[in-house]
Order: sequence, then structure tokens, then C-alpha cells
Amino acid sequence: MDIIINFLYDWGYLALFICMALENMNVPIPSEIILGFAGFLVSQEIFSFWPTIAIGTAAGIAGSVASYYMGYKGGRGLILKHTAKGGLTARKMIAAKDWFEIYGGIAIFTGRLLPGVRTFISLPAGIAQYPMPEFIGLTILGTVPWTIFLVYAGSVLGHNWQKILDYKLEIALVCVVISIAVALGFHLYSKRKQKASKDTHENI
Repeated sequence: MDIIINFLYDWGYLALFICMALENMNVPIPSEIILGFAGFLVSQEIFSFWPTIAIGTAAGIAGSVASYYMGYKGGRGLILKHTAKGGLTARKMIAAKDWFEIYGGIAIFTGRLLPGVRTFISLPAGIAQYPMPEFIGLTILGTVPWTIFLVYAGSVLGHNWQKILDYKLEIALVCVVISIAVALGFHLYSKRKQKASKDTHENI
């Protein structure tokens, strides 16, 4: 953690972009630390709030696209290669793969709200060759609120920004509930749309 903090303090926005891009490229760097400390820097007027949001979001999108192409080019063998090693990273990668296989495209959005899963969700999307425009759109929708939430929390907490880490479980639970609600809503909407389409064809 100290390495990340010192890097952000010394290199500013450039470090923020690099760290968030790496986090979204399957490097297990907690975004709670990156964005939480960035929020603290906002409270100290070293960073500005909206530029921090913009850079954090842009880095998240860039890293996600890079991860997408890793999956696109590497295929399922890429996941199998990493999961064979076991460990926490492998479990998170499997969770991301399962989440995508269950919910498809909406998992790209909801996965951004799930600590751990968010780091790896782009890989299965790339493997499935999910359409790039939709992938980027859903990535933006999921990345923006997560970035705003953590930066704002860090700025409000100030010197106590590390308390974000004490509530990782609570944050995860809230995000899981939101994700399930969104996924359920999307599922019901899809079912209703399919039923409406079926009824239209039957009436023709």
C-alpha cells in the first residue's frame, strides 16, 4: 500500500492513470486504495475533484479495453492458464468468468461494482467477443459511479481515508445488492421484451 501511496503523492495524476489502468488490466491493486487516497489528495487540494474523476474513469476504460483484447486474443486458454495456479487471484478470475456467463453483457456493468470481480470482468467479455461499442458503454456506466463513490468518500474522510478499507465488506455487500437488483431488472426486462416480440409474431 505504501508504494501506491508514495507513487500517487510523487507523480500525481500520471500515477493515478497508471494505477487505475493496471487495476483494470487484471493487476490486483485495490481501487479502494488508489481512489480513496486520491480522494484524500482532493481534500488537501493537491488533486481537484472532477479532473480526478475524469482521469480515474479514463484509466479504467483504457485498462478494461486492454484486458478485453487480452481475452479476445488469448481465448479461454488465458483464463485456464492463470486459474491453474490457484490462489486468490484465480478465484476472483473464476468469479468474474462465472458472473459474465450467467448475466452476459449486463455483467460488464454490474461487475464494475463488485470488488475483486471488477478487476477481471473484461477478460471473459473479450473471450466471448462481446461487441466493443456495447462493452465500452457498459464499462463507462459501471466505472463512473464506482470512481465517484470512492473519490468522494476519500475526500470526505480526509486523513481518515483508510477507513474505506475497514468497510470493504460493507461496500462489497451494498454493491452486490445493487448489482443483483440491476441484473434482476435487466433479466425481467429481457423476458418481457422477448414475450412482447413473440406475441407480435404470433399476431401477424
